[in-house]
Amino acid sequence: MVHDIVFILTALYSIQILIFTVAAFLARYSMNPDYRPIVSIVIAARNEKANIRQCLDSIVALTYPRQLMEVIVVDDRSTDDTPTIVREFVSKHTFIKLLRAEHGTEHLRGKANAVTQGIEATSGEILLFTDADCTVPPNWVERVVGYYTEDHIGIVAGFTSLKAGNWFEAIQAIDWYVLFSVAAATIRLRYPVTAVGNNLSVRRKAYDAVGGYRVIPFSVTEDYALFHAVTSQSQYIARFPLDVPMAVTSKACSTFRDLYRQKTRWFTGGRDMDVKSLAIFSASYLLNLSIIVALILGEWTTAVFAFGTKAVVDICLTAPTLSAFRRWNLLRHFLAYEVYYFIYVLVFPLIVLVRNDVIWKERRFGE
Repeated sequence: MVHDIVFILTALYSIQILIFTVAAFLARYSMNPDYRPIVSIVIAARNEKANIRQCLDSIVALTYPRQLMEVIVVDDRSTDDTPTIVREFVSKHTFIKLLRAEHGTEHLRGKANAVTQGIEATSGEILLFTDADCTVPPNWVERVVGYYTEDHIGIVAGFTSLKAGNWFEAIQAIDWYVLFSVAAATIRLRYPVTAVGNNLSVRRKAYDAVGGYRVIPFSVTEDYALFHAVTSQSQYIARFPLDVPMAVTSKACSTFRDLYRQKTRWFTGGRDMDVKSLAIFSASYLLNLSIIVALILGEWTTAVFAFGTKAVVDICLTAPTLSAFRRWNLLRHFLAYEVYYFIYVLVFPLIVLVRNDVIWKERRFGE
């Protein structure tokens, strides 16, 4: 009985992942290289003195016409030197502005509150978002807006590549590539699931069509909440191209505590997922759980077969991004990643079931 259940779950998971692998390879879309709308870049920053200078250096290096671009850095009530560093850039570059976030309401809290105030201070037709701990490539804006080839395209997301100087950072880099591959694949399959806010853009008309963050219910993963609202509550569709020149670069979590808080935040935000999204992510959970059950019941051969098969198809899912980004060297850490992935997929859903709060950027949010 256990053997049959594990076999069925392994087969279903393998089919799903192989479909996602093919769809991720096919996540390519036509572009309009001549499209030059007015754009607004919004960066929410809270206690980012270690990162904000690098981020803004990359913003200054953008090649998009200055007269068509504005940058709003929202100081999310930092307690460090973040606003001082931003003011240095404001004094030298007129297209960069600094805004200090006012206290939000019960509905508008944390980053969602800061981003909302930033958006409301802008006038661009296309809104672009990145994080203060990210750097963007020089032609980032041209690449992003080029995918708004039709009026009904309301949101365009891009990949994020993590720096990896050791095994701990490498397994996170693989994990992000896998997550983004699934996100890009589901959009290619016209089954949109999620996007991440450090490389995200939205047409202002699409943002307004869903009422923006003042209407969207609060979530600790405000980027997912916006993506879900636009793709499910309006006539607008999404694009998530596997476009290396459009990718932003970020840092991996440096400590287990930071990683724990990041994953807790993501999984807590996952409570708001719709049924179709939960169905996708539950496949991995159910398979991992069945492997544990098989081990407990002494079905070692069955458990090893399932884990080995899972590892093979998971390697397949890394292929689109590792080949595109030319980071095959990360595969030497794949076994460590596979164990890490196996554990957190099992553990974090249980954690968010018993915990009702999230700590992020020195703030506690109760869900």
